[in-house]
Amino acid sequence: MQLRNDFATHISELNNPIERPYTTSIDKSLLESTEDIEHLNKEIHDVNPDYLTFLPAYFWVFYFVIGWVYFSSHFFVATFIGDIFYKDMFEGGMSLGGIFYFRVFFLVALFIVACTPLILLLYQFIRKYPIRTQYYFLKQQQKIAYYYRPLWKFRQPYELKVVDYKDVIPDLHQDPYNRAYTPLNLYVADPETGDITHHLKLEDYRVNPRVQWAFIRTYMESPANDLPIDSQFCEAYPVDTSKSLFACADIIYRKSGILPSNHSGGDQIMVFIIGSIIALGNLFQANHYQCTKRAILHPDVQKLLTWDGQDNPYPIQPITDEAKLAFEGRNWEVNVRWVCIILINIGLFVWAVVAYNS
Repeated sequence: MQLRNDFATHISELNNPIERPYTTSIDKSLLESTEDIEHLNKEIHDVNPDYLTFLPAYFWVFYFVIGWVYFSSHFFVATFIGDIFYKDMFEGGMSLGGIFYFRVFFLVALFIVACTPLILLLYQFIRKYPIRTQYYFLKQQQKIAYYYRPLWKFRQPYELKVVDYKDVIPDLHQDPYNRAYTPLNLYVADPETGDITHHLKLEDYRVNPRVQWAFIRTYMESPANDLPIDSQFCEAYPVDTSKSLFACADIIYRKSGILPSNHSGGDQIMVFIIGSIIALGNLFQANHYQCTKRAILHPDVQKLLTWDGQDNPYPIQPITDEAKLAFEGRNWEVNVRWVCIILINIGLFVWAVVAYNS
């Protein structure tokens, strides 16, 4: 209850506050959870003496399924309604000119409604605009930097926020409609009023939030040797500076162990089978990786950094020559594979449409 009494009002609304930075010793037994630690190693974007970043959690499967259902249901419903109107027009004796103009109007309306989400998605692939927030834990300065923009102000640019790590209050946030959903949330409150001034949503439901918080605390409060980093899982992927959407899409399969990290071209069959079914979802997630902004490029954050990029005490697996070519868009094995996967995916969709209307 002490944590709930630290501030006056709104901080008491937190569901389940846990230990704050430097208040208690870190429970190292939490870091022995092999599955959770492997997951965190795979999600790390950068780890070095001065800053740690995770690739933000992203429910790409949810959005992909919603998009697929939208396209399919809209197309089939529109086709069904169009067949009815088309039949009624002939039976009603409408002129050929009227039928022609109606068909043109119907096709234009169908294209605008059905293809607008796809056009926006393709525009996102080109524009590479960030969708999710990424958080940067600055060890040397004991701060957390992140970009923030209210969800409803999507036209507003992201604003840089920097908070003191020692002021963070971690909380296991439970969704009232799903008691099993407990991601780690970090709050900062005004000590005078108790008003919450910052809310950092790590939102990774695939890992024990207490393990995630112990991992973050170990990085921020302990020597490098205490952080359970395994180079077998944690690799130096330049995803946000990559010129290749296909190379970023490969990250999905490398994390699952389906593809080797050196881009040697092995295990292609499984990628073809899975990717050919959900190619759009893979590319959507790849775009998410590719457009994740690096807050360290902001001048105000650069001033906080001291590391020169050399002598990293954390065991990060360096990127291979094949991977460099892939991220530069010059690895023909990666490019040809994904072009074929996309063509197969389009072929399957066309086949489904033709089979439905035959």
